[in-house]
Amino acid sequence: MLLVLSALLLQPSPAADPQEIVVTAAPADKVERVRRFVERVAPAMPMDRPVARFTDPVCVGSAGLPADAGQTVIDGVSEIALSVGLRIGAPGCAPNVLVLFVEDGRAAVRKLARGGSSGLKGLSLADVDRILEEQGPARAWGQIETRSRDGESASRAPNEPPVMNVATSSRLSSPVRRDILRATIVIDRDAVANRDLHLVAAYAAMRGLSGARPAAGAEAGSILGLFGPGGDAEHRAGLSALDRSYLEGLYAGRGDLPWAMKKQGIVAHMVDARP
Repeated sequence: MLLVLSALLLQPSPAADPQEIVVTAAPADKVERVRRFVERVAPAMPMDRPVARFTDPVCVGSAGLPADAGQTVIDGVSEIALSVGLRIGAPGCAPNVLVLFVEDGRAAVRKLARGGSSGLKGLSLADVDRILEEQGPARAWGQIETRSRDGESASRAPNEPPVMNVATSSRLSSPVRRDILRATIVIDRDAVANRDLHLVAAYAAMRGLSGARPAAGAEAGSILGLFGPGGDAEHRAGLSALDRSYLEGLYAGRGDLPWAMKKQGIVAHMVDARP
């Protein structure tokens, strides 16, 4: 249980020690609610593997909507990325977060898979199946590279396996980190008709920047439920308090921590951040 230390600010009684410290625990139900949210939303992964994050500057691109609408989505995702501690690419940068609006997202992914598209490079057949099986009008995935703790990519000599120089690992640190090279969010165009595009941008940011699982794993109020029955009415604020503190906790601190440790840090940040 997370313990919060605070100095005694009230005027002490005659018998009280002026240096006394009050130890207050966060309510157990609050900690459990946050932990449950993290476990449902975070990508499934082994506990000894680092969670994937962006380390390169984020550059958002969009296609499939009129230019002004697409720019609203680009600006919204970029603003959220900046607000949680990420760097933003310079004007003219090559997009590494793609928000695509298409007639039929499932059919579009099938077409990419059949054509051997670089947009699915590095994904396994199981990954592609998971994307195709997502319910609702939106699906998302990330293309991830394992790098050394210091950010070095593996060298690849012809006819030789990849080689990477890494530091010694320990229980408290992994010798590698996992960097998101590109995130793709595909949304059926009909699903955003007459919808607030700032909310669509918040949804795309939550999915793309963190690899968060879709609405089935979300708690009521999360932007991940945007395309559920409640629609815009339940998500007028965009990212919920849980959503934003999750992204902040994800991007705080080191990227080489095993998930078991990183998850604890995210939960602690969220408990402290939530009102």
